[in-house]
Amino acid sequence: MLENQLPNGERLIEEPTYPEDWECCDNGCEELCVYEIYRVQKQAYDEQQQRLKSVPKLFSDLDKPAG
Repeated sequence: MLENQLPNGERLIEEPTYPEDWECCDNGCEELCVYEIYRVQKQAYDEQQQRLKSVPKLFSDLDKPAG
């Protein structure tokens, strides 16, 4: 199993970093704006974190040594 892959095959999403002011070009890029990209990525991250919190046993089993 890959390090960033969950037992159900889902990829673990890394928390996105909020863009710096200089990263925005102020041209009204709409869905391509760094702030919009961040918002979409953050929403996906938050949703996955909520799902993972509802399955705490899954991660407690992963922390136990094999054997």
